[in-house]
Amino acid sequence: MAGNIVAYFLLAVAIRQLKLDLSYPEILAIRSAGGLAIGLVLGWRDRKLFGEVWRSRLPLHLARSALHAVGAIAVVWSVANLPLGLVASIEFSGPLFAAAIGAFAFRLRPARFAWIGLGLIFAGAAAIVFQYKEVMGLAIIIPFAGVGFLTCTNIMLGTLTQKQSTHSILFIMNAAQLVIFLTLSLLGTEALQLPSSSISTTTLFAHGTATFALAIVLMAVSGYMTQASLSQATRHGTAVQVSALDTLRIPALAAAGALLFGEPLEQAFMIPSTIIMCGALLVTYLDRIRRV
Repeated sequence: MAGNIVAYFLLAVAIRQLKLDLSYPEILAIRSAGGLAIGLVLGWRDRKLFGEVWRSRLPLHLARSALHAVGAIAVVWSVANLPLGLVASIEFSGPLFAAAIGAFAFRLRPARFAWIGLGLIFAGAAAIVFQYKEVMGLAIIIPFAGVGFLTCTNIMLGTLTQKQSTHSILFIMNAAQLVIFLTLSLLGTEALQLPSSSISTTTLFAHGTATFALAIVLMAVSGYMTQASLSQATRHGTAVQVSALDTLRIPALAAAGALLFGEPLEQAFMIPSTIIMCGALLVTYLDRIRRV
């Protein structure tokens, strides 16, 4: 999980740096191109990967890739314009969206006491919305929308992983999203109609050719690093342990943002983040108990 935290931080560094010269679709096109290049290398070493890709259910893959692209744009906007600790905190509102999708689409209800954790997450998320709405307006909804879209794609991912490997799924996703993001890059950022943030963020390095090239490399590999570190973590720990350790991203990224980007650790922000952390831990443990 330490690798996941490091990968997320490198992703944030790359996004902040590339934002100086590129649009959000162009930044994500670099990520997709890097992921596709890694997939081609893996496929060259093991030709079974290309066979899996050829036999894939493309309609489901393309639908998931399109939804994931929308969520990815929202996440990149959030990382580029909001404090890292805040973005990490909002990401852990995912169980709320998962519970809602499960209830309406599959008529699945969380365990009785898991509602306590969901209630804590809702309380922390509501506090963040009310606090930042005064500063940002409705733009504070963007990171929550990103979490909602990505939660939906994670549920679809559960269906896909039953029949094919993670590498083949990521290969198709990166190929499809490269087309999507290149098309959006040609249309221009205005087509997305994303608002600007009233919160100013800083970069880690000075603006220059060398740092721009470094950011491209970091963006191309950090997405794959995140997937690889999470996969490796699940080989050495239970789902509960992995989910619990994943909540360490909130304080770790908040501290990294404060030390390296000069982002303030305000008490008004730390309290709802802590509540969301506790809620995520409770949902992870209590809902798993029911399913076991």
